[in-house]
Amino acid sequence: MIKDQYYKGQNCIIFGANSFVGKTISKFLSQKHVNLGLIDLNSHEDSGIIDDLKKQNRVIYKTVTSCNQEDVQKAVEAIQGYFGDINYLICSYYINDARCEIKPEDLSLETWDNLFQDWIVNYFLVLKAVVPLMIQAGGGRVVFLNTTTGYTGEGEGEGQITLNGSIHENACSSGITGLMTSIAADIIPQGVSVNGIALGPKYESDPERITWAVDLWLSGIGEYSCGQILRLY
Repeated sequence: MIKDQYYKGQNCIIFGANSFVGKTISKFLSQKHVNLGLIDLNSHEDSGIIDDLKKQNRVIYKTVTSCNQEDVQKAVEAIQGYFGDINYLICSYYINDARCEIKPEDLSLETWDNLFQDWIVNYFLVLKAVVPLMIQAGGGRVVFLNTTTGYTGEGEGEGQITLNGSIHENACSSGITGLMTSIAADIIPQGVSVNGIALGPKYESDPERITWAVDLWLSGIGEYSCGQILRLY
């Protein structure tokens, strides 16, 4: 109950709102009465995502063009204008389609560039738009959603990829980790924590694990952590 009271009235931006993960987190936070600013790429536009959420709290939905800094900036400014200070940012966009199943010998430069842009570049643009607002407001919490495919194993599996993934998915996953840990070191002194959640390939079978991990980073339980990644194998 204490945690529910902590969440009530907080404002959260979710990038990648129309993905499975984005919808799962949106539903969880709406039940905690968090106001939601939902952002997704215009290629994934689905206004139906907000129908149920609006019954419980305030929701605003924006679509942006991939890698368009002006689009992202305007979407964030519109959400801030509607809610006020942004307390949370969830970067939940994850490319989970045939592009991640292409064999290395069949991988084109265009496919590589599209995945990198849709995933890493857009994360960066959302961060660039939101984090200065958090710093100005005196604090905030950022959570990166990633995959486990970009990590090396530990113990007996040290030096090996822990789970199967394409060469380009692994590279992007590692890039997300580097982006997250680098920005965490820069902004934690300014009151903004940045942590991550790495999802295994069967994450859709147990959505409660995702919401549990989000709750850990947002609710205050993990208040003193920054730059940490919770791996859900």
